[in-house]
Amino acid sequence: MNFKTLLLGSAAAMLMAGGAQAADLTVAEPVDYVKVCDAFGAGFFYSPGTDTCIKIGGYVKFGTSFGDRSDLGAFNGSYPDSNWGNFFTEVSMQATASSVTEYGNLTGFIDLRAATSNTPGNANGATLDQYINNTTKSAYVDSAYLELGPLKAGYFTSLFDFGRGYNDTGMFGSDSTVDHIQLTYAVNGFGLAISVEDQRDRGQLAPNFGVVGLGTDFVDTQNTPDVVGAVTYASGIFSAKLAAAYTNQAIESNGPYSFDPNDDNFFDGASGWAVGGGLEIALDNVSAGDRFFVSAAYGDNANSFTGIAGGTSVAGFIGPVLNDAVAAAPGTSWSALASYKHVWSPALWSSLSGGYASYDGSDYQDNIGVDAWRVGFTTVYTPVKGLDLVGDVFYTAVDVNDDLPTGGPDIDYVNQSNDGSAWNFNLFLKRSW
Repeated sequence: MNFKTLLLGSAAAMLMAGGAQAADLTVAEPVDYVKVCDAFGAGFFYSPGTDTCIKIGGYVKFGTSFGDRSDLGAFNGSYPDSNWGNFFTEVSMQATASSVTEYGNLTGFIDLRAATSNTPGNANGATLDQYINNTTKSAYVDSAYLELGPLKAGYFTSLFDFGRGYNDTGMFGSDSTVDHIQLTYAVNGFGLAISVEDQRDRGQLAPNFGVVGLGTDFVDTQNTPDVVGAVTYASGIFSAKLAAAYTNQAIESNGPYSFDPNDDNFFDGASGWAVGGGLEIALDNVSAGDRFFVSAAYGDNANSFTGIAGGTSVAGFIGPVLNDAVAAAPGTSWSALASYKHVWSPALWSSLSGGYASYDGSDYQDNIGVDAWRVGFTTVYTPVKGLDLVGDVFYTAVDVNDDLPTGGPDIDYVNQSNDGSAWNFNLFLKRSW
């Protein structure tokens, strides 16, 4: 065997051995790159290995506020002391998951929020959940729902609501997030919807609410869900909504106050109703992006639907604890607002808003009533995409007339009135994505 034959044989043996070892190696799987999903709008991408489209969003908001109040009497203790040191930070994390099914689009959405322990000193107040979570600095669910075709269920904006204008603080009116289930049908620009909503999210007093020494069932109510129906229409420059609601939120006295510990069920639940509507007109012929919005609502035993109680309301201006009592007060109420948004440039727009709310409980107690009005001016500057610099200045005036007893039963009533006003300025930076 010559040298050449030996060399060729050795090379062949090495190749065979290398091939055997290569067969034992694990073959790498193809990389499943994230793909854009355009079936549900911008920002969605496919979850790798599934047909579900995901969108992640949220914001970080840092702000401060200052203001003043005058002659608000009982309101003074609850209105936040405002100064330049009133800094606050709020964050939101949002996630949407959508997919196409044989029954329609299947969607899940959640908005988790958290805030520092400082509350903004604005004139619309904060919800009870916000007060609690601002203290504990824990996250809370601002809204969450699931949706399949025409069916939507979860914790989200009430079907009755119309919006509070083009501003951050909001005019007086229904602005409530509630647990409910909603069914919607849309055709040719018209929409029909009905929902069944948990009235406890609007401030209903607890069933069989007892007070020590005043009977075991001082307030006897039932957690009867609110039923809301709405008709919507959108075509061209117009979009409109009409809504009606049945509620059992108010309470009424079923007899004279006796101070008898055995006199149970002094207050019973009372049925009520509310109607309202909103209209938005696009004024792009004036300036691209200009909008005008107007809405009004009227209710009987339905204060949380008209802005006397609820989310953005007279009671919210005072504080969330009083909101439950105001929501349960029997009587008639109404509210109205108007808001105009003008776009100066693609990076700058302003709005002017005004609203009024009134409550009349004279059928249940002599000369009891509330009148409140609010005006506001907002400017938003967006120097770069995703960053807003917002200035919000508001003036609020409240007039409360009340006949209050000075003592026990059969004591003459004395008239008391709380007239006052407050103004505030909010300034914040908001980074959204």
